[in-house]
Amino acid sequence: MIDLQGKRVGLYGGTFDPFHNAHRQLIESALAQFPLDIILVMPLGQPSHKTRRISLAAHRFEMARIGVEKLTRVIVSDDEIRTLGVDYTYKTVLRLKEQHRPLEVMILVGSDVLLSIDSWYRVADLMNEVALGVVRRGDDDIDTLHDIAKKTTARYGAKIAFFDMPTSTLSSSDIRCFLEHNGRLSGQCPTSVESFIESHRLYALSPVYSLINNDDWERLIAFEGWGWRFISQKRRVHSASVAQYAANLASIYKVNIAKAMACGLLHDIAKELPIEEQKALADNYFDDDTILSSFSDELLHGPAAAQLVSTMIKEQDTEFLDAIAFHSTGCGDMSVLGKILFLSDKIAFDRSFKRLEPIRALAEDGKIDDAMKLCLEEVFLALERDGVELNPYSLHAYRACAGNTH
Repeated sequence: MIDLQGKRVGLYGGTFDPFHNAHRQLIESALAQFPLDIILVMPLGQPSHKTRRISLAAHRFEMARIGVEKLTRVIVSDDEIRTLGVDYTYKTVLRLKEQHRPLEVMILVGSDVLLSIDSWYRVADLMNEVALGVVRRGDDDIDTLHDIAKKTTARYGAKIAFFDMPTSTLSSSDIRCFLEHNGRLSGQCPTSVESFIESHRLYALSPVYSLINNDDWERLIAFEGWGWRFISQKRRVHSASVAQYAANLASIYKVNIAKAMACGLLHDIAKELPIEEQKALADNYFDDDTILSSFSDELLHGPAAAQLVSTMIKEQDTEFLDAIAFHSTGCGDMSVLGKILFLSDKIAFDRSFKRLEPIRALAEDGKIDDAMKLCLEEVFLALERDGVELNPYSLHAYRACAGNTH
């Protein structure tokens, strides 16, 4: 846990979808103009007011994390992502103060926030707990801003201080729209963020999210938040990438998109558990001990994850659970959902192995069994090079898919 006791903390929250250069400039300006010990950058978890489908939390957290690299006194926090359900700034501040008392908090916001502050959750109580650091951009009407600030202070007892940053026309929504239409970034985001967006093709696939209904989308956000504590950030990014690619394949093969994404988000949640715990979970998942005996230690995380999901979130959908259980090996009677997860785990855009593009091309062209066959052949070659024995369930999957190809 970060030690903030006795510190003066700037709290900068947002979706950061994506994190761009104006976000970084605001942080740098606040550090230069306020006596802050540290700035906490806080990507939100489940939004209370966003109607659009924001990117998965692992991707947004990663963009913020790499976007502030080399900035001293800046930490990216996952507090709101870890907090299940809709969260509010007031609740976040109370948690921070409870954990790190005494603590001074200044919330860093854009000048537009002053126009909407009346709609904030428990705004009067929040103003009692924090100061507001309001950025003035070069094109702001300063007199109007100060007039609104005076009224806000009179109404809520708000403690408002202004700071300045260079004028910027950057907008996350404009960047997303540009990328969704196959544009390429050039200087809008920190270089590391632009490379991450390009290599993971974050916004090229995100329009598929709009096909998911609101209830299912909220459930997906809850799944990601619930699974967050089990795995490292590197694996969270992988799981989010698998979920994203699985959503794309599900839209092609007319499979429930939310279900495919949930498989992707949860498929690896047991992979970093102690091996004995994985064995116990996997043993509980399979009724037949002979099945478990076919799984090496490196493969136990599949059935272990299925059992963890079944137990902790009361999921009893056999197709869903088996897709997770066999996502590393495959099996002879795989559902289309199972094939989608198997492939997405191997060829999602966080993967950079050679010879993936032909498999992706087959999968995206509606030839899922051909893609499975080619993918398994690549897996077999890799295992042979490493001197690892082939899993019998992978062989069953290969024979079944080979029998369905033309």
